[in-house]
Amino acid sequence: MLTMKIPAIVTVLGSSLLPALASAADGEVPALPGEPPAGTPSALPSGPMPAPEPAPTAPARDRGTGDGYWDDDEVPGSMVNVDLEAASAYVWRGINMFGEDQNTQTVALLPSLTAVFGDFSVGYWGAYQLSGDNKSANVDGGRGGESDLVFKVSGPLGDNLHASGMLTYRFYPFADADVAGTDTPMYLEPGAGISYLAGADLGLYIGYYRGLQAVTEPASFVYINPSIGKTIPLDDNIGLALGLSAGYKAFTEDPPAEDRQFDLALNASVALPFGDTYVTPQIHLAYVTRDEDVVPDAEFSDSFIAWVGVHVGYNIGL
Repeated sequence: MLTMKIPAIVTVLGSSLLPALASAADGEVPALPGEPPAGTPSALPSGPMPAPEPAPTAPARDRGTGDGYWDDDEVPGSMVNVDLEAASAYVWRGINMFGEDQNTQTVALLPSLTAVFGDFSVGYWGAYQLSGDNKSANVDGGRGGESDLVFKVSGPLGDNLHASGMLTYRFYPFADADVAGTDTPMYLEPGAGISYLAGADLGLYIGYYRGLQAVTEPASFVYINPSIGKTIPLDDNIGLALGLSAGYKAFTEDPPAEDRQFDLALNASVALPFGDTYVTPQIHLAYVTRDEDVVPDAEFSDSFIAWVGVHVGYNIGL
């Protein structure tokens, strides 16, 4: 069904918890030990936070407003991040990707591997379903067994202002051509984001999610995603990250239904650092609007989902 290939929009904020805690003593904001680096797929929602993310931009996250944060000394070095998330559902931009219904819980593994070289990063992100009677059907239909390649470059624009550009190549190498309509469904999303570091981080991302084949092209849309993030320090190395985002997609190829066009997401996570290793439990809530032609007389359960997950990751300095 074509509408199954048109996911709605949510960037899941704080999915891997990339906060840093403000330091009143020197105005700088050190990163939490063991956290995944900014710009890596593991820092994106699960959801290019996927995410993506796989969402194509890291969520807004509170870092404070110290003048020294964007000094040259604060530019991240070279490293490799390995991350594995286990979640009770895989939700991308508001839609439950593996569930038979919007509120179905289906266990998913979301691995990522990312190399970071200063302001540039390149990485892999995947989504694999572990439970549910529809596992095989999702893989055959180009919905399960997802792989993403993510490229990102970022840098400061001025005091407390930061910009980034990303390119995400999303594909389903295990799809059955007789079911999915093509051997390997593929999508490409170029996008750009900007964030302002105030009392809380304010973010705006705009991207163009484009299907690369005749069967995936109708899923194309422009994605507009404002967000806000705030980190509450719990102690010297631990912070509670809270995030709120909204998403809207403007379809560009006249799909048969414009389902899940608008969404909201609320997320919370806590990073527990152990040297270069981190463990990050999370809880997420998402709501999407439904098209009456797709879901007549939609109930709240047709639009809402709550799910939990936990990241385990390791950073390797180069």
